[in-house]
Amino acid sequence: MQTISIRKKSHAGRRPKALRENTGTRAAILAAARSVFARRGFEGTSNREVAEAAGVNNAMIYYHFKDKKELYRAVLADSFAAWDRIWESEIFASGASTKEKIRKYIEELIRFQHGNEDLRRILSMELACCSKSSKWLADNLFSHSYRKLADILKQGIRSGEIKKIDVTTAVATLTGMIIHSFILRPISTYLGGKELDLSVSRFGAFVTELFFEGLKADGKPNAR
Repeated sequence: MQTISIRKKSHAGRRPKALRENTGTRAAILAAARSVFARRGFEGTSNREVAEAAGVNNAMIYYHFKDKKELYRAVLADSFAAWDRIWESEIFASGASTKEKIRKYIEELIRFQHGNEDLRRILSMELACCSKSSKWLADNLFSHSYRKLADILKQGIRSGEIKKIDVTTAVATLTGMIIHSFILRPISTYLGGKELDLSVSRFGAFVTELFFEGLKADGKPNAR
């Protein structure tokens, strides 16, 4: 009798269908939650409202997230994961000048702000109410970018490219110039008669020069 060998098709590298569906559902929930949190804030948002916005039943929220707090933090972590990818740029590991690295950081932060209005709204509400989440935000979301930018400034101080400064204040000032410009954009027309140009090229060049010219040193290396 002839033996017939039947080979099963190989699916190496492909995720099981159930896993793909769960991943897609989780992503849909995060996207919906981000939009709802941006409109209503943490306190004003219910998991049921997020479920309706995501087009899933309420049980699916609790399948992926323990409670609303975990969902909220997952939304923030997911958004900041995209932001942290800025540091993958080769320029930050290169011998480029402090100014060139700062310019790159500024341009990417502006680009990120253009694509993440919901996150800006969420953080504006979060930080304005001086919430109890401040330490969690600092430790889990802001610390990585802060350290990377602070290291660039410290290197600039050591090399003499920029003068001695309070690095913490400098980081807050730099990011604040950009973020608050986006927050104030809706009223800029009434104040100055025209809408702010917050394009990556023009606004990026403006912030770079304003920030860096104020920090520029005489070129002599600073003591450690």
